[in-house]
Amino acid sequence: MLTIPQIEALRRQNPYLYEALKQIVAAKWNLDAEVLDGATYARVVATALTGNRIDPTKAGVLMKGSVPPTWNGAFTYASTTTSITWSWSGLTIFRADGTTTSIPNGSLAVAGLTPGTTYYFYPYWDETALNLAWVGGGVGAPANAQTAKTNAAAQQQSLQGRIPLSQGAMVAATTTSGTGGGSGGGSGSCLRAGMVVLSRDRGTVPIESCNVGELILGREGWTKIVRHEVRPADTFIRLHLSNEEVLDVTPHHIFTLADGSPMRAERLCLSDMLVGRFSKLALRKIEAVVENSAKVSMSCEPAHEFFAGRHAATVLTHNWSLAS
Repeated sequence: MLTIPQIEALRRQNPYLYEALKQIVAAKWNLDAEVLDGATYARVVATALTGNRIDPTKAGVLMKGSVPPTWNGAFTYASTTTSITWSWSGLTIFRADGTTTSIPNGSLAVAGLTPGTTYYFYPYWDETALNLAWVGGGVGAPANAQTAKTNAAAQQQSLQGRIPLSQGAMVAATTTSGTGGGSGGGSGSCLRAGMVVLSRDRGTVPIESCNVGELILGREGWTKIVRHEVRPADTFIRLHLSNEEVLDVTPHHIFTLADGSPMRAERLCLSDMLVGRFSKLALRKIEAVVENSAKVSMSCEPAHEFFAGRHAATVLTHNWSLAS
């Protein structure tokens, strides 16, 4: 039996014999059975491949972790006393390899609910079925309305081959009378309400008080807000920086490191250097914070970066998605 390293050594040292061996193998051997795994190289089962590349959504891949995608867009809902109807449009997934997936527009109507009640929903993109789906096992018809936030539902939303389309549960409520509505989901790339930016006309102001069309300070000067939304959120990453500034952001929020590379907040480490308004900034402490609050999703043009902080706008941060 030949191992893969032996075959590679033969190819380098005697290419003529290597080519002859290939012809013999093609005529007599089954490579799956006759070539063994070596210390350096090993075979990959064919069921784990798509287009000759390892596909993490398929059987044969041992999932230990991954670089999570991010997404943009949002869900809206309309409710009655006994139903909640979610609608979505313009949702796009941005992947770590630079590719994107556009999610078809659609809606989900859940009937048979209790009046005046809050429900929780967990949408995800199914990589195998290639459609938007919802964690089941709840109440209503279909049974996608969860009566409480649970770790089990969040885990179901993030199983192998699934991409979560909300940062935790999306919340919606039936009415006690008449109709209602709201929004949820959308990109997790946001700042926490209460953080401040520098407005050209109003000075240092809370980010949630900004308006579309307002100019705020970016890396190259003033940049215009073209999108601004405030939504409930309860999970944040808190960054303590060397300029004594603190910044709370959602886990998928994007920063530009001092070397120019983008990095999500959840993947930052104490060795990373951020860009400050006056100098490079070192990370002194990173915390996970779970508190009922709100997140602010904001995009600017023409510059897609702006300065923010808890006390002063001194930390450079990115727009709401890597594709901005």
